[in-house]
Amino acid sequence: MGAPEQSSSAEGSDVSINIKALPPPAPAAAPTPVIVQINAALTPAECYWKLVEAGTAKMKYSWFKLAVGGILAGMYVSFGFTFCCCAIGLLGNTIYGALAFPVGLLLIILCGAELYTGNTCYMFAANIERKAALWHHIKIISSAWFWNLVGALIMVQLEKAAQIWAHREDWVHDIAFKKMALEWHVVLVRGIFANWLVNLAVFQAVAARDVMGKAIGCWTPITTFVAIGLEHCIANQWLIPMSIYLDPTAKHPVSITWRNFVAKNLIPATIGNWIGGAIMVGLMNAAFHGTKINEWKDTAYDMTVGKVMKKVEDPIERAIDLAAPVCLNRPTEQRYQ
Repeated sequence: MGAPEQSSSAEGSDVSINIKALPPPAPAAAPTPVIVQINAALTPAECYWKLVEAGTAKMKYSWFKLAVGGILAGMYVSFGFTFCCCAIGLLGNTIYGALAFPVGLLLIILCGAELYTGNTCYMFAANIERKAALWHHIKIISSAWFWNLVGALIMVQLEKAAQIWAHREDWVHDIAFKKMALEWHVVLVRGIFANWLVNLAVFQAVAARDVMGKAIGCWTPITTFVAIGLEHCIANQWLIPMSIYLDPTAKHPVSITWRNFVAKNLIPATIGNWIGGAIMVGLMNAAFHGTKINEWKDTAYDMTVGKVMKKVEDPIERAIDLAAPVCLNRPTEQRYQ
């Protein structure tokens, strides 16, 4: 049987229209899913350019913002070293202190602050990529160093007022006197290693996109540096003044002097930390991931080795060009004899 038909006539017309039943509409096609891939971490090259961006942004900071950020960083590092000393004193093992110390850097990364040791890398990377001038580098790192010291000394006085170290002064003295026993060049080299690891921690924290990833990226290098026994000038700005202000004990009857602290520890640690951050992380990653060093390398090559190679290669190429027609005109059997 055929499909039913309907008849319709227009009013006032003799024309009759038959309308067949229409088939049901085809089902709509399912929408094509859009897949968006989000990497769990930035690539090393992306991390490097994030550091450059951070150094560039710091040029616009006011002196007030640099001061507040520097004081906060000094306080956060002091919290970390306070936790470290308590962990070592209570549990009697340096590894527990190494696991506690990264609290300070994680506070700086997540809450925001201006740390001298991190700024050495940020600003040097920005300098290399021509995003910042040398003056900006000096301004940012010197401001951070000074205000970090202010923040650390404020924490020293607050902790002394809170009597945190009452009857356990040796927990601080033991670590401080071990550091003061090191020779100048030893502190310098340990400072290089310390800030190398600190900025690798910053690099890894920048790579992560979530808090847990940043914490893991921060924790592993910092734990390594504390367990090894390296020298971080900002951490020492809290530790050794804390030892100076605490009362002497039977184990440590003589206090450390400010003069010895500055000359034997603070100066070499500061220099070593700059080398570790600026050269070992900033410069090396600029050579690997940046653009300017490769441009300078190509220019230097063209002006030196390239000129020599051109003088050697040009006569050889001309001799080949002159000999080629003669060789090609010879009979085939003679060309390969």
